[in-house]
Amino acid sequence: MSQGKFRYHQLAQLVMLAVLAPQQAFAADADSDKQKQKKADTEQVEKIQVTGIRSSIKEALFLKQNAVSVIDVVVAEDIGKFPDENLAEALQRMPGITISRNGGEGQKIMVRGMGEGYNVTTINGRKLASESSGRDFNYDTIASELVSTLAVYKSPEARLIEGGIGAVVDVQTRKPLDLGGFTLTGSAKGIYESRTSDVHPHASLLVGDIYQDGSLGVLFSAAYSRKTLRNDTYEAAGFYDPSENVTDEATIGVDQNKDGTIGSNELFPSKIPGYMYFANEQDVRERIGTTLALQYQPNDRFELMVDGLYSRYTTDGAKYQIGFVNYDESWTPGTPVFTDAVFGDDGRIVAVKQSNKPMVELLNLSEPRQTDTWMLGANTKWQLNEQWQLVTDLSHSEAQDKNDGDNKFIVARGFVDSIGINYNTGNMIPDVILAPELTANQPFGAHYSRNTGTGVKDSIDDAKLFAEFSPADSWISKVELGLNYVRQAKTQNQYASKNPSMFSRGGYYLTQNKFAFDNSTVFKQGEFELFRIPQSVFRPANFDKFLDGEPGVHPSPWPSFDYDELLTYYRSINAQAADQFIAPSLNQSGAFTITEAVSTAYVQLKIDQEVAGMPYMLNIGLRGSKTAVSSDGFVQNLTAIKLDDKGQPIGNEWRQTSAVSHAGDYSKILPSLNFRLNLQDDLLLRLSAAKVMSRPNLDYLKPWVALDFTNRKNGLPQLTTGQPDVPPELANQADLTLEWYIADSSQLAGGLFLKDIQSFIETSGVAGNDYGSAYYINKPKNSPYGAKVQGAEIAWSQSLEQLLPAPFDGLGFQLNYTWVDSRYDDPARQELPFQDMSKNSYNAVIYYEKDALQARLAYNWRSKFLRLAEDWGGPSWVADYGQLDASLSYELNSHLTLFTEASNLSNERYWGYVKQPDQVNWLERFGTQVAVGVRGTF
Repeated sequence: MSQGKFRYHQLAQLVMLAVLAPQQAFAADADSDKQKQKKADTEQVEKIQVTGIRSSIKEALFLKQNAVSVIDVVVAEDIGKFPDENLAEALQRMPGITISRNGGEGQKIMVRGMGEGYNVTTINGRKLASESSGRDFNYDTIASELVSTLAVYKSPEARLIEGGIGAVVDVQTRKPLDLGGFTLTGSAKGIYESRTSDVHPHASLLVGDIYQDGSLGVLFSAAYSRKTLRNDTYEAAGFYDPSENVTDEATIGVDQNKDGTIGSNELFPSKIPGYMYFANEQDVRERIGTTLALQYQPNDRFELMVDGLYSRYTTDGAKYQIGFVNYDESWTPGTPVFTDAVFGDDGRIVAVKQSNKPMVELLNLSEPRQTDTWMLGANTKWQLNEQWQLVTDLSHSEAQDKNDGDNKFIVARGFVDSIGINYNTGNMIPDVILAPELTANQPFGAHYSRNTGTGVKDSIDDAKLFAEFSPADSWISKVELGLNYVRQAKTQNQYASKNPSMFSRGGYYLTQNKFAFDNSTVFKQGEFELFRIPQSVFRPANFDKFLDGEPGVHPSPWPSFDYDELLTYYRSINAQAADQFIAPSLNQSGAFTITEAVSTAYVQLKIDQEVAGMPYMLNIGLRGSKTAVSSDGFVQNLTAIKLDDKGQPIGNEWRQTSAVSHAGDYSKILPSLNFRLNLQDDLLLRLSAAKVMSRPNLDYLKPWVALDFTNRKNGLPQLTTGQPDVPPELANQADLTLEWYIADSSQLAGGLFLKDIQSFIETSGVAGNDYGSAYYINKPKNSPYGAKVQGAEIAWSQSLEQLLPAPFDGLGFQLNYTWVDSRYDDPARQELPFQDMSKNSYNAVIYYEKDALQARLAYNWRSKFLRLAEDWGGPSWVADYGQLDASLSYELNSHLTLFTEASNLSNERYWGYVKQPDQVNWLERFGTQVAVGVRGTF
């Protein structure tokens, strides 16, 4: 038995002993007055009835005001009714939180500019497995109807899980005994998507009841949704910029004298990019989620909670694309012919026609997801006596993304008479006219068929044993102690086609690999020689109104492939080649399992006292953890490499893989302090300071090697490998906030924060010996440079109930603004901010709630952010983006409510650029979604 498993079983046995301890002694003791008052206070805190917008805000502010750490909270407006359909989009309403979108839908979060593994997500305080290939959590996998509260801890406490320099996000589900009795609530709606004109269903159900005189509660909830998200996209790359060494790809040769050749004086820089693509994405997304909870509280001293969660989320990720090249690729037959050039004031070409049967590529891409996530947990609480409380918690969760080569990247080559490109219109993207437009009846040649996929399975065991001690007559009001053991194992399997180009170039690669084949369908177009794909493989365009809302002239809708028909055609040419080189197979060198066993102990003191007549609360804590990492996978036999006289490997025997295993560990001590001072009953000052950490990206830990004998360093071939014992990234952080609680649903708050990141994990190299040879070895290490992130948050929530006369007294608003700034210590990076970090962001919500009517208008905006620091042609940026959403509901009676919801009402564009805004390299239109439905409560 491994050391990690042994420790887990030890702690599990300890917890189970506590679970099975006799309860009769607890039942026999009468509650003291102090305990009864404590229980009453707890019930008052936990069972505030939340119905409606204003009540949801009131509960969130109540929880925030009574917390000692810096925290923001979103509470469901009613049972089964969250403010936003998507959890990520609900989180972005908080100060300091921005999101990334997938097809227009929120998926991942950044907290104060920190994303990409810098945040930790838990469910009811437990670490939840994720189907993400990294450490990120995809919030689109969990239906919002299953959630009661989202709590974001921006300053840590010793009792909270470590691993997030950004924040800890706790997703809380509903407890059965909070219902108060039999409850049945459900909703059904139809969701209309403006770009597809489809209407899809969305339904939820929650049923619960209380038994045995209120001591036993059972709750079940379920949610189902299906919808098609369509987004139309323009992509480009290769913008002329000598300072970035981008010249040839954005230099156009124009045959001005029409002699059929390009002279040295006929080459011109161009505003038109080297590559241009247009795409239509239609992603059918289906989500099924359920929760089940049992809560047993036979007396005031004992409580048992058993709960489970399951979610299945599937998407097909279909993308239909066309693309063409505006320069002479050395690896592509033929030379593009350009005429009718128009020059701008700066001497660059701004409009041109590509003629003489130019090539247009037709592409089908798909990246489906089939994810399953589940968790099962048990929690017990004992009030042993007036001073001691014991808490145990056991949970197991798993997540899986099933993909054994389901991703498709299929390219066919077609030809048109001409392509007209005009970037001189003043629009954001150029006008493009294909003559003739692409249809399913035109000849297309086979070129590229790549199948890939990464299957991910994540498994987490989480065991906790906590104790709370409340000393009598002491300046310390509470001592919290805890042990936590978490074992997480994440496995990845990679699949890929061995040679996606096997059926390209009319049989060239088949001949090279000594396959006999049927060449009866080979045709020639200029210098191209290709297999002609049968018309039975193609399907007519399944969309219209491409890039609707974006000014300009865009290509008309184009056809797509039937992949199964295409594979059948390949097999008719040579079945063995199709099955061996096109069908996906396991890439053993890309398969690995990373296991982390984290043993943690903490102590936290809570002090409630007064200074100068002002009450304060202080918690100071220390959390120590040891992380043992094992990395198991497969690597090639590098000791068998022999080089020829040109320094290249001889033969392929060394490519055979064998199993390897590496291990490492590290230990960290993380202190924390949170201080809350009541300057007045409604005016609070908070101060927090802590040392925090984020664990390494899994790519740094995996057992893999990559060899490069061509691009040598210091005269040596390069060897790049993982490092399972690379230490985590560490940071010191501080927060200072001032909060004025004006009324139950009103608050004005401002805060400052600072994160001093000591170093980043980066891959760096040094000459050395490994696997019996000399290499320039690149490994992930803690860099000598760190960075500082600082910022400010302002939030104002105001109910106008007491300030305006009827009927305007139903109005209220929520406003918040965040400013974040970052600066790398590395002099070479000081001009660039963090990737994915917006410097400015704000939210504005106006709501109305009176009698039977509720309405909400919400606008979210974030400024531009860095996408890639070293993209082709310089840094690439995502431009600022704002989105307007709305909801309206009317309560017909005490049981039924009609409602409507809308997202992206103004059909905003989502776009980015390389180096400067007039070099648009990516633009999307998502469309608007409108839902109409009914909600019932009984």
